[in-house]
Order: sequence, then C-alpha cells, then structure tokens
Amino acid sequence: MFNKNLNQNIPILWMNLARAERRRKCMEWALESGQWEQKRFEAIDADNHNQLFLSIPIPWQSGSTLPGLRRAEEPNPWRITTRKELACLASWQRILIKAEQLNKSWVLLIEDDIGSSLAVPASWPISLDELIDRTPQNALAIQMAPISSSARVELYKMWINSGHREWLVPKKLIRSNGNGAILLKDAAYKRLISSISRIAEKLASNFHPIAHPWAIRPVADKWLFGLLPKDSCYVSSYPLFCLDAKDSSLHPEHVNSFHLPSKEITLKIWEEDARKELIDAQNYWDRLSQNFPTEKSIDFE
Repeated sequence: MFNKNLNQNIPILWMNLARAERRRKCMEWALESGQWEQKRFEAIDADNHNQLFLSIPIPWQSGSTLPGLRRAEEPNPWRITTRKELACLASWQRILIKAEQLNKSWVLLIEDDIGSSLAVPASWPISLDELIDRTPQNALAIQMAPISSSARVELYKMWINSGHREWLVPKKLIRSNGNGAILLKDAAYKRLISSISRIAEKLASNFHPIAHPWAIRPVADKWLFGLLPKDSCYVSSYPLFCLDAKDSSLHPEHVNSFHLPSKEITLKIWEEDARKELIDAQNYWDRLSQNFPTEKSIDFE
C-alpha cells in the first residue's frame, strides 16, 4: 500500500489522446495509486481533419521576453507551425477552460507522458502544497517538468547549492521549454483564456481560433508563458517528473535528442538523491507500458 497522498488541495487535469491507450493505462495506474483528485481531458487530435485550427497573431502584443520564447530565437524562425503543434495548443486552450471551472486556487495540468511519480507522492522531497506555500505571491505559473536535460542539471545544481532550500527558480533566469506539468494559479486564466476561445468552446467544439502574441510561435509552452508577466513565472528546481521517452505524437524526432536524455538525467538525479521509490515507480511504468497489466495491487519488488 502507498502512503496517503500529501497533495489533497491540488487537483489534476491531464490530457490524453483517445488513441493513446498505452499512456492512458499508465496514467490511470499512477493516479489511482497516488490517490489523486483528478480528471482526464481528451486531447484534440490533429489526425482528425474535422478539427479546424486558425492561428491569429495579435499585432499589438509581442509577448513575454522570457528566455527561448521569441520566434526570432529559434534555429528556423520562419518555418510553418505544424498542424500537430496547433492541435496541442488548442488542447491546452480547452483544458484551461475546464481548469477554471474547478474553482480551485491552484491546479496541476499535466500531459500523459510524464506521470510515473504520481504513483508515489509520499516519497517526493516536497509536496505540491508545501511548494505552493513557498511560492511568491506574484506567481501565476510553475513549470514542473522542463524537457531539456541540461536545464534539469542546472536547476538541480541550484537546489544543491542552496542547501536544498531553493525549490523555485524565476523562469527569466533559465531557458526551459516544456508543458509536461504546469502548476497554474487561478489568477492566470484571465490572461490565458481569450473571449474568442470561450465562444468557440461553447458554439463550435471543432473550431479552434488560436490568438497569440505576434512575436511568439503558437506552440503550447511558448504561448502559455508568453502571455504571462515574466516575473510571475517560475520553474521547479527539483525534478519531480520523469519523461516517458518512448514516443511523441507531436515531435517524434525529439525522442532521442531531448526526451531520452531528459529521462536518463532525471533517473541519475533520483539515484544520487536516493529516491528509490521514484525510480521504482518509473521502472514499473515502463513495464506496465509494454503489456498493460490490470492488477490493482502494485508491488515494486
């Protein structure tokens, strides 16, 4: 039996494609094991051509200057944003409306490839409640799972050098992409949910107008943080979440170049920090993803 979840005040909304059965099974196991208050949101599938996407650059809004957000900083700034990227962002727009309806001060929004540690929240070095208690009053968003392995190493070093006291780093100090897990405060919704998105959600469920700052590409993580004041955005210094690193419906080419190195460095950090339960949970997730066992009682041994 797992210990009681220490994050009673933080609900989870997680997104998952209807066809992504493997990830769904893994997430369901982790969330049930961790005793989370949670709800699945069906992500919008780019392969469904009944879904319509319209990118709308806002001419009077350039967006935040956080590191790595502006299109001009990209290796290929003039490339066309893909349909899959727009579908991912449209999913985030819709899940934010669902999150707002929960009427909670904070919500954890999470994608379905990063959830193994949710099975053992009592083994985390800090609970989400405790993390939020240490969050500055101006904070609106906490990036919990940056993709880059180098960013994870840099953040972990900050945590070590602080004597395990610096749990949050201002996002303006580090280049860190990734929307795998975001802690979002309710005050952020008015900045992130546009009127046109609300209208489309009610009247045309398959139509997704995506308004975004003109200087920022309409992809999920850049869009979300680009719409928030840069001093309101933070990054978790300790890696609580580990990437699945088996596949990617958005950028398959990133699995070997980004996801696998991120997973490897996270497991190395957990080993260094003697987080056996987190490593065991990830190992079980990996085994579960191969054969979808249905047992309810999980024994890591």
